[in-house]
Amino acid sequence: MATVFTVQVKLSWGEERRYLLANDVEPGLAHRYATRENWQEVMLKALINVPVAPYLPDDSVQPPIATAEVVAVAAHDEGDAVVQGLQRTRSQFIMAAIWEKQSTAANYNFLRHDYAQSSQEQIKADVDFWQNGRHHPAVIAQTRALIAKQEARFKKTGKLI
Repeated sequence: MATVFTVQVKLSWGEERRYLLANDVEPGLAHRYATRENWQEVMLKALINVPVAPYLPDDSVQPPIATAEVVAVAAHDEGDAVVQGLQRTRSQFIMAAIWEKQSTAANYNFLRHDYAQSSQEQIKADVDFWQNGRHHPAVIAQTRALIAKQEARFKKTGKLI
């Protein structure tokens, strides 16, 4: 059975969540898992982009995206019940050994990708939090409102994805 990976992350506002690792990141981690004793080290304390609300079945509105810090990594069999229903991370992540040495601007530039402006604002606030310890309550409040709006849209569809 194939191996899949979960990450436990912490968001800048203190909430912890678990995600499946993005499909295109899994092969590299699978290689490390098969060949190294400390395979998790590449992901621990990494900054990674995650959806903080559900995707809609028709993908009409992308959920808000935030940048979280990875606090734990685990390997699972693909059919393991613990992975059922988890959302996947996005592909953008920066290892701790890199982001801790780079400027906030360089890290934000990589992580912002082509997301909606509101997600880019959250990502910028998150990077500032992880690097400099600064809180951005107005940005977080805006993201929480977008999360609630996306969750309401999702409930209207009556579908699970």
